[in-house]
Amino acid sequence: MAGIKMAGMKIGWVSLGCPKNQVDTEYMIGFTEKAGFGRTANPEEADILVINTCSFIESATQESIDTILEFAAYKQHRCRLLVVTGCLPQRYRQELVDALPEVDLWLGTGEYTRLPELLTAALHKKEAPEGAVLFADAPAGWLPPPLSDRPLTTPSHYAYVKIAEGCNHHCLYCIIPKLKGEYRSRQPERIIAEVENLLRRGVKEINLVAQDTTAYGIDSGGAFDLNYLLSRLDRLEGEFWIRLLYTYPSLISDELLRTIRDSKHICHYLDIPLQHASTAVLKRMGRRSTQGEIRELIARVRHYLPEAAIRSTFIVGYPGETEADFEELLAFLADVRLDWVGVFPYFREEGTAAARLPGQVHPATKKRRARQVLEQQQALSLAKNQALIGRELLVLLEKEKAPGCWEGRSYREAPGIDGVVKVQASTRQEAQLVPGAFVRVEIEAAGPYELNGKIKRNC
Repeated sequence: MAGIKMAGMKIGWVSLGCPKNQVDTEYMIGFTEKAGFGRTANPEEADILVINTCSFIESATQESIDTILEFAAYKQHRCRLLVVTGCLPQRYRQELVDALPEVDLWLGTGEYTRLPELLTAALHKKEAPEGAVLFADAPAGWLPPPLSDRPLTTPSHYAYVKIAEGCNHHCLYCIIPKLKGEYRSRQPERIIAEVENLLRRGVKEINLVAQDTTAYGIDSGGAFDLNYLLSRLDRLEGEFWIRLLYTYPSLISDELLRTIRDSKHICHYLDIPLQHASTAVLKRMGRRSTQGEIRELIARVRHYLPEAAIRSTFIVGYPGETEADFEELLAFLADVRLDWVGVFPYFREEGTAAARLPGQVHPATKKRRARQVLEQQQALSLAKNQALIGRELLVLLEKEKAPGCWEGRSYREAPGIDGVVKVQASTRQEAQLVPGAFVRVEIEAAGPYELNGKIKRNC
């Protein structure tokens, strides 16, 4: 044990799943670097490999297991510890120890601040004759503590900021409350301090994330809510965007929409996972909205924010979903004409109430329905984008694809999930452009997932 030297050990990191997981990974990187560990992007150079897993749906669980097995191969070389954190160990707990003996340390979705000490303990255990595996029990879910210099794994011009953890909705198909616990809000002052720090570091887009951002403050006894947080963030100086992700439909109030409308920095963009449009299916899902209420919500959004881009996700093939229910969803989407749509075939998740429901839909039917939604939405998104031809949009540049050819996003596109804006720059303009710059772009052409235009002027 005396021969173990933690200082200078390099850790390789893999973050799977959603942006909320990515934020957790960034904090863990910060904790370990503060404790003296290094970081490497090359797994062949890593003394320790940490995989932050997702286990939200079947495909995510399989991706996590495949990644663990892939990275276990590096233990034949330099890697001394294979560490798995996040949703997979939180969900399956001790049964993983026997199923995946390649892993040396397991840590669920809580107490990530303990990772440096757990790494040290795991290294000592590995030196011991019995070579025991360490499984660290922790409560579900985790709120980030203050950390002045959280490392970013995103490009330097945008960042995700986690404002809460957990979920109180308990939809019948969802395992998240078991993995993340009850809803807990971060204190607004901590969030504001984190955003101020990110802005000082040159971040131009702040993406607020939680399992449900609209429930922010619900546990504060009335001390604060999302409107309060957004108003405080909007007072910060500088040229930057605030984007709101993961909103819950029944919690989007007129007050919230007015806050967005009257702000300087908040994008007129709403990510609203609706999950379905058939009232009968929504009821079986344990959702709180009817189709009528959803239509009324969309009308309210467009009343307060006429230029708003609306993204949503839907589940098809939920138990009991009939062909009539599915046709109702298609008709709804054709009528309300959302800007961006994601769709998932229902996964029968072990441990959820929906897994026990009768009327499970055949996998081939689920895939066919998902394909139909995407095919229909492609035409709708194309029409939405074509309506922007001739308009001028403010675009955040992200990367230069070729000399004079840049890719970026407007307020209408969230990073990684929506479309992009392809931008042509003149030779004179090119010299002034960098990732993270805002430019005015006149849209000249459009596809379903991209806009094309030329820079009118730099900002």
